[in-house]
Amino acid sequence: MRTSILFALGFLLFAGLGAPAQAQMSSGASAIENPERIIPFAKQVERALAERGAHVALVSRMGRDPKLMPEGVGDYTHVGIWIYSEMTTEDGRKVNGYAVHNLYQVAGEENRSELVQDFPAEFFASVFELRAGIVIPTPELQEEILRVVQSPTYEKLHVPAYSVVANPYDWRYQNCTNFVMNILVAAIYDTDDRAEITRHLKAYYEPQPVRLSGITRTVGSLFVAGFATSDHAGGVLRTSTFDSIERFLTRYDLAEAVLEITEEGTVEKLAQR
Repeated sequence: MRTSILFALGFLLFAGLGAPAQAQMSSGASAIENPERIIPFAKQVERALAERGAHVALVSRMGRDPKLMPEGVGDYTHVGIWIYSEMTTEDGRKVNGYAVHNLYQVAGEENRSELVQDFPAEFFASVFELRAGIVIPTPELQEEILRVVQSPTYEKLHVPAYSVVANPYDWRYQNCTNFVMNILVAAIYDTDDRAEITRHLKAYYEPQPVRLSGITRTVGSLFVAGFATSDHAGGVLRTSTFDSIERFLTRYDLAEAVLEITEEGTVEKLAQR
């Protein structure tokens, strides 16, 4: 039983579904582990998106060893919204590139989250493996996502109370992937109403089951900040993951392309239409 609990807690410790705000650091190379690998990889991801004309993309990273993840949850532990933007550097220059919009746990207060905008190299600043899962939405959906991110709806849909296993059908807690799903539904249905978003999620979106033992559910919050299950009615926990978001978008023909990028190259999981 002890081994089972430790394995489950290993999962709960992953940066997961929303990570501590590592990426809030300034964008200098000193804030990035292994900048000689991280910076070229981040540029590789940016080039892949730019070559496909992506103004908006959903990009995920592998923050922890997949062997610590429960079966079915997938390899990716955090998803951010990448938006092609004009940005101002610290010395006042105007440059074009991708700004990354994230929900992160608050460092030192991991049961809370905040919305943080950082940059590609920071996004990959501390990962288990340099691999990115990407969904490029259809051009029409990209426009709607951009509209939501640039509107008051973006902050309105943020729930500061954080749980790594937040229930996407409930608004008591939120993690980064639930937040992305809320933004997607707000964009698709042009709404900022939480009750309406929940109705659409229940009708069309299937979250990922997370199977943890009863004792792990009971004691998890004692060992892991940001672990709460009171938003689940009982039975199997369900939360959002990158894979469940990908399934939703591809099922309803809302994905223009699905990619997996490593240092070795890009794999097209769904060819660009």
